[in-house]
Amino acid sequence: MNKVIRVIPFLMFVLLAGLFISSSNLSINSGSAHATQASTNTEIALNVDSVINISAPTTATINCNPGATAAAAQLCTTNVTVGVGTNNITGYTLQMNATSGSPTALTNSAASPAATIPTLFQAYSSSNFPINSWGYTGGLDKSSETGGYDCSTNYCPILAYNSDSSSYAPNHVIKVTDAPSTTSNTDITFGAKVDISKPSGTYSTSVTFTAVTNEVPITTMQDFDSAACANATMDQTFTLTDTRDNTEYTVAKLQDGNCWMTQNLALGGSTAMNLTQADSNVGPSGFTLPASVTEGSWAGSLDSPEFFDYAGNYPSQQATNKYGNYYNWNAATAGSGTSATISSDASHSICPKNWRLPSVGTDVTTDNEFYTMLNNYISGATWNLDYYWSDVPTSQFTTPPISLVFSGGYYGDVYSQSDSCTWWASTASVEPTDSFFSYADSDGNIYPRYDENKRTGQSIRCLVPST
Repeated sequence: MNKVIRVIPFLMFVLLAGLFISSSNLSINSGSAHATQASTNTEIALNVDSVINISAPTTATINCNPGATAAAAQLCTTNVTVGVGTNNITGYTLQMNATSGSPTALTNSAASPAATIPTLFQAYSSSNFPINSWGYTGGLDKSSETGGYDCSTNYCPILAYNSDSSSYAPNHVIKVTDAPSTTSNTDITFGAKVDISKPSGTYSTSVTFTAVTNEVPITTMQDFDSAACANATMDQTFTLTDTRDNTEYTVAKLQDGNCWMTQNLALGGSTAMNLTQADSNVGPSGFTLPASVTEGSWAGSLDSPEFFDYAGNYPSQQATNKYGNYYNWNAATAGSGTSATISSDASHSICPKNWRLPSVGTDVTTDNEFYTMLNNYISGATWNLDYYWSDVPTSQFTTPPISLVFSGGYYGDVYSQSDSCTWWASTASVEPTDSFFSYADSDGNIYPRYDENKRTGQSIRCLVPST
């Protein structure tokens, strides 16, 4: 979450950091004859919160002698320095607007009736500054954005207060940094030009400077969680790295509201891989993903995890990670599938931390996550009584953002590659030797809930729910 510090008007707030150190105990075991010491490594983690502070003058005064005529009026100015400091690794964003409840015009309340000096209605150079108006300069050049101005050299309007940052006008933002800074100063010049048609006195309003720490971008699968998915926009695509083997994947928030991998999982290789809860959706004792089997040698097993390294055996697809690897259900569920009961879900998987296998439930149209996702994209198809779509134009499910590819399956050899695609679900079948998966083929058929022998190797698409 972003941290926000405001000066309203020009007051200083400092948010202090908390430091946290995690540690564990060491133990020493002694035998009866000889002392034997047992030890364990302890990783010390120091979590330093991001903090931000802001300072500015409590008041800013523009002293101005009005011109006898508009032509004789002079531009009057005053300078304000806003200082911001933060340890946030991606820096901060500084914004300015009229304070909540305050007008954008300067108001002389002592005059009868009250007199006002409105803010500019667009950007002006100092030489063209209009009479009886005020504004500021020293912001950013936002002229390339809709409704934005170049406030770096021109004088610009003071914008009204807006509580919704997502609908800010471009020039609410007056500075953006991308790194920590002990103190970073921003110089803003306020200017006004008046003639003698305005009664004498003090014209005032209040502005708010707001400093917000920038988001730290998520770059790994393991850091992408339900909160990140909830904050994403529909069909937004990300490129994330799986920290377990540094493989990059594209993922997208699809119309069901969940975030899905849009490429098949390609985890594992010629050596066994130890997965832990720090990086994977496995149980407390972890899980060892065995080395891949060689083509033609896999008999398949109900009791042991096995997989075929498709990418490794087909180097032309390895670079694009198009097909990923094939896993039997025991491997896909990180060994937890052996305890899944009829039509229940396996508790774990070899998906990255925060990710999991989709569930297909007991009813296709009510609790099947594949169906719920696909139903948002498929049109013009026939929904058959035995719960599958037919006559689906393949372009509807083989193009972004879904990007389902025909990767086939594996059972001693690759089969149906280029004309079908299958992905394991977490749900066990009513047949003890089977489990459910979802299936699509090049004939335009899609089965959101289909059972297959657990020995067979299928692809994996993991998801992160948005809630």
